[in-house]
Amino acid sequence: MIGRATTAARSGEGAAGLVDSLLLIGARIGANLLALVWTMLLVRMIQPELSGIAFRAIAMAQIGSILLTMNVESGSVRALVPAMQAGRLDEAAGFLRFNRRIILTSLPILAALTALWHLSGIGGASPALTLAIAAAMVMCAVARMTARHATALGVMRKGLLPRLLTGPLVLSAGLGLALLLGLQLMPWHVAALFGLSEALTVLVQRRLLRVAFAPFAGRRPAATAWRDWLSLGLWLSPGLLMTEYRKAVLIASAGLLLPSAQLSLFAVALSIMNIVNFGVVAVDVAFSPRIARAMAADDPARRDRMLAVSGAIKLAGLLLAAVLLALLGRWALDLFGAEYRAAWPALLVLMAIPAGSILFGPASVLLSSRGMGRADFTGNVLGAALLVGVVAAGSALSGLTGAAAGAAAGHLLSQAIMAGLCRRRLGIDSSLATLRHLAPAPRLSRAAT
Repeated sequence: MIGRATTAARSGEGAAGLVDSLLLIGARIGANLLALVWTMLLVRMIQPELSGIAFRAIAMAQIGSILLTMNVESGSVRALVPAMQAGRLDEAAGFLRFNRRIILTSLPILAALTALWHLSGIGGASPALTLAIAAAMVMCAVARMTARHATALGVMRKGLLPRLLTGPLVLSAGLGLALLLGLQLMPWHVAALFGLSEALTVLVQRRLLRVAFAPFAGRRPAATAWRDWLSLGLWLSPGLLMTEYRKAVLIASAGLLLPSAQLSLFAVALSIMNIVNFGVVAVDVAFSPRIARAMAADDPARRDRMLAVSGAIKLAGLLLAAVLLALLGRWALDLFGAEYRAAWPALLVLMAIPAGSILFGPASVLLSSRGMGRADFTGNVLGAALLVGVVAAGSALSGLTGAAAGAAAGHLLSQAIMAGLCRRRLGIDSSLATLRHLAPAPRLSRAAT
């Protein structure tokens, strides 16, 4: 009876995990499509010079939100899951409270930096735009923190799904309404709408997560491990930048030297490319648990075959995307406006980003699954530094196409670094060369037998 109950419980957990994975993939597809919608609405409402400023403002808010939390929330699974399993609710409550206190402590610092930024005149941002960016930073930080907590508490759907979908929905609806009413928008309006979308995300999360957070109410928080929580968050920050906020990093890096009008074209090309890149990420997400299980079971043959199968699927998807892009790419850019036809060469160059991810494979996933946090940190830090440098340099040398070339080159270099670390530390080839493992094993001749 106990064995049957255990088997049933594992089966139930597996089914729930499958449903969560499918919901996550579906939500990410919806979020990417909605991002295209609100991007299209934005650039058709205001000229590229202004939309470029708006894109830069949103990117700054997303990147700055990491500083407000020190990325402590990324350690939610490691901190909350063991504490909950051991019944240490005071410790779990302490972690949740410590996350909130970091944001509260950061607010005066953010206010001082906002005032200093405005008084210095750096970037020429208006007071309204500066305030909108600062407010959006706070809301973005709280939404990300809440989603991480929800995932660790086993209610991912109630935290992460609202974060993926509420923001793009609000942006699409808000910009659509402004278009229907014929409103004349400025960049600060867009930044404020982004902040509002994140604030509404937090409200939805809080509403859905009341029951999940209820056991921690009235507890005496124990935060004796706060130094470990803080160091882990900082340790994981480069990985967050290079995965979840890579698009924001690319826009912010290009925006250092690229004129605002060209930055708008760059952001549109990135949005279209991201649809293809999402397919690569989705395949890696689907295969990562199987590859991790093969590695845990010390089964290199199965591991390499899983890497090969996932690589073949991604390569086939890239070839299909290339055909569709050749047939429909210019038409897709026309939907954003006649000015955006000039982004065609940049879009072609940016396709090297998903191609590079396929070429070098999921090295970061392999390093993380084996507990190689130091190697993953090193690769992401080097990759981020190279990415910012080459994108800024490309922007200065060749404008829009140079920024795209820098983004592609920086991505290829960062992926090559991760693949090299994976091969050196784990002895695993994560690259597309694993396709050789799909070939049938040669049969021994009877004479040899």
